[in-house]
Amino acid sequence: MKPQAERPNCNDCIEDNDSDWDLPEGDLSTLNLSYEEPVITACGYSSRGANGGANANIISVSTTSLGKRKETCPSSVCNEQSFITDKRARLSNEGQHNFKLNDPNVPHIIAHCPGVHLHMDAMKLPYGVLFELARLITIGRLQYKDITKEKLEILSMQGNNDTAVPLISQVFQRDGSASDSPLSVVNKYFADEFAATYPWKELDREEAALLRGPYEGLGNNPNEPDWYGGKVEFRGRLKSAGKGKPYEIVLDSCALGPSSRFSRRFGSSSFMRIKIPLNMFHETNNNLNLFFKKPFIIWGKVFRACYAKDDNIFLYWTNELYPFGSPTIPGRLSFEEFIEWHNPIQNNSLQLMTKWSTRTTLGFSNSVPGPRVRQHLIHEINDIISDVGSEMTDGCGLVTKSVTRALLDQFSLSFMPTAFQFRLGGCKGMLIFRNDENPELQDNEHCAWVRPSQVKIRYPLGVHDPAMLTFDILRTSRLTSPSKVSSEIIINLADNGVPRTIFGNLLERSIRDMFEALTTWQGPDAMFNLWMNVERHGGVLCGRRAREAVGEARARGYTNRSPEDTELDDNADEDAMDDFNFGSAPRSVAWWADQISGCPSSLEETVMVLLDSGFRPQECPILREKLRKVVSYKIDNKTQNLRFELKHSCTAFAVPDPYNVLGPNEIQIKSSRRNLQAEDGLLTDIITGDVLIARNPCKLPSDIRKVKAVDHPLLRNYLDVIVFSVQGHRRLIDFLAGGDYDGDIVLALWAANIVSSFKNADEKYSLDPVGLDLAFARDTETGSSFLARIKGAEPEVRIHAMQTYLLGALVDPSLIGKYSAMHTNAIYQLGLGHPRTHKLAAKFARVLDSSKNGYRIKPETILADTKQYYHPRGPHWQAASKEKKKKSPKPRFDTSNEAYLQRDHTSPYVKGIFIMDHLREVANRERERLLIEVDKVFAPLLNEPDPALIAPWEAAVRWAKMPTNNKESAKSKDKALCRIALHVQAMYRRNKGIFARTTRREPSNAMDSSNKSGPEFTHLAIEVRQDELRALSKAFASEPLLEDVPDIPDQETLDRWRASYAYKYDAEQNFKDGEQGWSRFPWNVALRELCAIKARSIGPYKVVSNSFYERFKLVNR
Repeated sequence: MKPQAERPNCNDCIEDNDSDWDLPEGDLSTLNLSYEEPVITACGYSSRGANGGANANIISVSTTSLGKRKETCPSSVCNEQSFITDKRARLSNEGQHNFKLNDPNVPHIIAHCPGVHLHMDAMKLPYGVLFELARLITIGRLQYKDITKEKLEILSMQGNNDTAVPLISQVFQRDGSASDSPLSVVNKYFADEFAATYPWKELDREEAALLRGPYEGLGNNPNEPDWYGGKVEFRGRLKSAGKGKPYEIVLDSCALGPSSRFSRRFGSSSFMRIKIPLNMFHETNNNLNLFFKKPFIIWGKVFRACYAKDDNIFLYWTNELYPFGSPTIPGRLSFEEFIEWHNPIQNNSLQLMTKWSTRTTLGFSNSVPGPRVRQHLIHEINDIISDVGSEMTDGCGLVTKSVTRALLDQFSLSFMPTAFQFRLGGCKGMLIFRNDENPELQDNEHCAWVRPSQVKIRYPLGVHDPAMLTFDILRTSRLTSPSKVSSEIIINLADNGVPRTIFGNLLERSIRDMFEALTTWQGPDAMFNLWMNVERHGGVLCGRRAREAVGEARARGYTNRSPEDTELDDNADEDAMDDFNFGSAPRSVAWWADQISGCPSSLEETVMVLLDSGFRPQECPILREKLRKVVSYKIDNKTQNLRFELKHSCTAFAVPDPYNVLGPNEIQIKSSRRNLQAEDGLLTDIITGDVLIARNPCKLPSDIRKVKAVDHPLLRNYLDVIVFSVQGHRRLIDFLAGGDYDGDIVLALWAANIVSSFKNADEKYSLDPVGLDLAFARDTETGSSFLARIKGAEPEVRIHAMQTYLLGALVDPSLIGKYSAMHTNAIYQLGLGHPRTHKLAAKFARVLDSSKNGYRIKPETILADTKQYYHPRGPHWQAASKEKKKKSPKPRFDTSNEAYLQRDHTSPYVKGIFIMDHLREVANRERERLLIEVDKVFAPLLNEPDPALIAPWEAAVRWAKMPTNNKESAKSKDKALCRIALHVQAMYRRNKGIFARTTRREPSNAMDSSNKSGPEFTHLAIEVRQDELRALSKAFASEPLLEDVPDIPDQETLDRWRASYAYKYDAEQNFKDGEQGWSRFPWNVALRELCAIKARSIGPYKVVSNSFYERFKLVNR
């Protein structure tokens, strides 16, 4: 018999009249009910009576919520439920209590009330409505008593998600006020942003498609050729309620996102992704592997965890109904059927169960459906095997050109891709086109040749599901040059003979080049060059494309903004957005511009908009200040991260030689463009000569190899990839941290001064050290033994047995970070080539893949390694790199008085000054020098108001004072200008109030009065900041209405005068002690109009629509 759900729900349906219940106030979770007895839900509802039904007798329990007023179930169904129990059900000690909380048989209620659920089922509410109401329950914005039958009927009458979900905020507003619907608020100004993330119209389209047939969402549909499903993300996050209390799941707002094979085949609503905060994820003994074995309940629907990937848990909506024992949902697969559909254990019974479980990721991979291939045209060809048994083509097969041509058109690529990363049925890895088309194939017939190393799942014989015959496209081949090198690669290069002075010079040059690019303002093309450099350093254009592409950004090769901006956004408080979103009222999307004011969200984009409108940093304070922040941040970032670009380098997918024409230790690097810098400084499309290759992670001396790059005529069409030889005794990429060809990206560098001094390390480092197995135990259960073990078991037992493997990533994930840190300490203390460092690297590699390989490091090994290699502060160079990273929780122990880790100079593998210590010294010296330069270059201006920006208001004043015989007309004109002025002044005070709510600080620029706003505002989530400023700009633009000032001829004139007065008023308010200051106010509310005034004042200008402007890119003359 199923036990009762642990989490309280609508619990004031239970009267407080049984003093014999010795419970904490409002805490029902300490009830330990016998499986043979009726069980209590938090709303007084019994999931089973004595006969397995819902009937029982009455019990009374105190239900005062902790710190909150009681909730009342609105339904008589809940009030009429009765049940009996035994006082023996109470727990006698905390150990039993904790056992109960982690009991996988006890369902976890996310949101459920039987009475409410009954009405929901009867009204057949759209899934989006159900999810949104559940979300509001989990964030505490709704109580069950608020969800009345009458309100549900209003939502039910809307018919679909697109009309019903936006209405929730109006129906359930407690203060009776109705918020604007998303459609009315965003209107045409935010249409693109709104469409990029608004999920409900897409969910309706997807559900309608799946009603027509189960394969309608897979793509390749002649009725909807450019559409596919699975793009709606249902998400939540884990929350800790405190020690000894159960975890909670808080649902997040639904949004559009990447698609996957599973979501396309079974529908977006069949899955939910739960994010685990990193502090909880890495906490030891967190029992997450037990918690996520529970069934999770949302309005009677039962979800079960089907996979754990890093700190994400994927829940699948099963065919079960809660309370258990109810009929199942027709047409839905059970948990076991879903797993069997994707990865049948019987057909893969020789695999280790640990490896079997990791194949679930094939279905969850973010992907875009590519062409569909006929089943008989998927062929299996042998891998090339060396004389010692190494798989030389591991992970890469072949495909006809018709497939890559289809991808060229589908993704609007500049060149036909040589290769692409894919999933196809049970296969994964890379496919490269065959240049020798099979004459037996018809034109444009898609055909694939996969290798045994790519086949991860075997299926029964018979006709395959169309989802298994569709190419899932992850990424297409792309070559990037120049590339950045990580600290691990720098350490490796230095240890293998590259002089540290080379790296010091490269770092210094990299920082100076960046500074000069952003502070060179003189010359005929200075502003054009500055615009281009700001765009490049901020990744602005690529970021715009990524925002628009949403779920297809990775497949199209876009990155969303620069890495530095991503780190900035990580400063946001993950809970900060709850108060801003009652229901489904619209919320801004990170980094999209405010289309009302025209003000971009990022610093770099704002600088670019000001520049291309004619402002110059020598004259414009706001441009000067924002550019200063860009420069200061880039200096901090480059000097803290100790990463820099190598001009003579590139990164690309690694693929094996399809013709076997490259000799041992040979590669080919050929680009589709002339973007590779040769040693003579000229750009070329091919590199020849000695080259170093590497990939991440790079933890062993042998993880970088010197090879020879050649140009072979047979490979002339294999562009934007790095082709590896398949000759020799061992797969060449295997030297690079055990790499293969299933999608590994390789760094190649050919700078002569680095390559010439580098010496390949001994191959012994690429092999496991002797005695490594003694540190591990291994789970060697195979599929066949697993099936024998669970044969005849109850379904719940079988499910939990599978989940033990499917959730394997949750078993002590903190070990990965721990062993990585200890290996870094060993490198610093003992040297990269020390045998003990080598062994730690091998342990890290096994721990990293433990969920796949079945290895579990022994507790005594962890204890011994921790004692020997753990250090509370680590090396000074690394600690300094972390000082200015994102805010982190207060450490458990204060280590500020601990000394940094010291090098052991008696070790024969310690070679002088550590390279990163040297780079830290260079970076600190360069940072101090450049910050002095920043103060000089960006010294405060003797600011004077820009006459061009004040001119429209002055013209308006003259207009109002023009002599006229009509006194009423003159009075009306004065009144119109007065209304504008009063409104602007009110907005100025409101703007000031936004920042006054935060703690004041010393401004970075004394002339900028708005800089006195506290740092709290800038550290809010970017969406919250955008919402605040957008609300201000919307209010600014909303008054006065044109009909209220009939003397003003048109809306354009009104907008121009209002913006001009905002600028003028701001200047007047910030003139103090004979000095002219300024604030961001006029720019926050009217940047577009101020830019138009400036461009118009300079001379000839061109009006352009925003959709065109955002695709513009300057090129050198």
